[in-house]
Amino acid sequence: MDPVALYEEARAREGAQSGHYNRNVRVEGDSGPVVVRMRSGGAEAMDLTLWPEADVLAAIAPLVPSAPRLVHAGADPDFQIHEFVEGRRVDDLSPDGKPLPEPVLDAIGTLFADLLRVPPHALPPVPPDWPRDGDTPAFAARLLALVRTIRHRGDASISALYDALGVPDDPCALLQTRAATLTARPFRLLHADIHRKNMILTDQNHVVFLDWELALWGDPVYDLADHLHKTSPTAADRAAVLEAWHRAAPPECREHWPEALDYYLAYEAVKSAIVDTVRWGRRIATEPSAPARLALAHELATKLATAHPHWPADSRSVPTPEAVQAAVERWLG
Repeated sequence: MDPVALYEEARAREGAQSGHYNRNVRVEGDSGPVVVRMRSGGAEAMDLTLWPEADVLAAIAPLVPSAPRLVHAGADPDFQIHEFVEGRRVDDLSPDGKPLPEPVLDAIGTLFADLLRVPPHALPPVPPDWPRDGDTPAFAARLLALVRTIRHRGDASISALYDALGVPDDPCALLQTRAATLTARPFRLLHADIHRKNMILTDQNHVVFLDWELALWGDPVYDLADHLHKTSPTAADRAAVLEAWHRAAPPECREHWPEALDYYLAYEAVKSAIVDTVRWGRRIATEPSAPARLALAHELATKLATAHPHWPADSRSVPTPEAVQAAVERWLG
């Protein structure tokens, strides 16, 4: 296998499957298909990152069987080659709000158990300024700092859109107070992006969890909250995942975990409102269909309404979908 030749072939391909940060292209290697994974140019950082994804995959290969196998990692050019997993993406089998297949629910519980068992010495080192192990308030503060950065880094039109939609200047003020009260908890490896599009169900009913680029070292309850927020599970599936996490977590990780879960779910609601004001705003501004624009505006209004209870009491009321659409067309159109 010539990795660079596969990379060049993948780079020239149209129709790649793209996430926010990476393009994934299936190409034929000497021994069968593989996936060439390349960075998407110009993607704005909307999430915390800690390690290069290839370093994470190499470290957890013997410890997390449901992670994809890393075949090659290139530095110049920057790309990876992963094993190709034959199967169906879970969001195709079961969209948001629909019950997850039983093998997927079982695999999520197993993944959490595997993550909770990965020892720190098996992972790449963390930067010197990363929160100390167990300092959950500092970990939460690092997450809040990201949201504040996103809120204020846009150009004048983005800033005006936030203002028009009633997004407070500091959307994290109340969360900051709550973060300081979080119970100390030992840090663990977090996938931090477990959702339906990142799960492949094979014909043998195995699940492979993709996209480890956002993996973190932090409070394991955050990984649980992030999963619940991004997966939109049914009530039954939510209960099953909570039970599986509780069963897998050691006692020291379960101290006051329901309160931490409520906090991180509130954080995810606020982060979604901040991030998706930009993402949905651009989608609305470029959507040619008027009904589709209004449908997207409904979605963004719902995200703002979900975040609103976690904003300061003097925050403006949530705009209607029509007001959202008008603001987007004024400032981004």
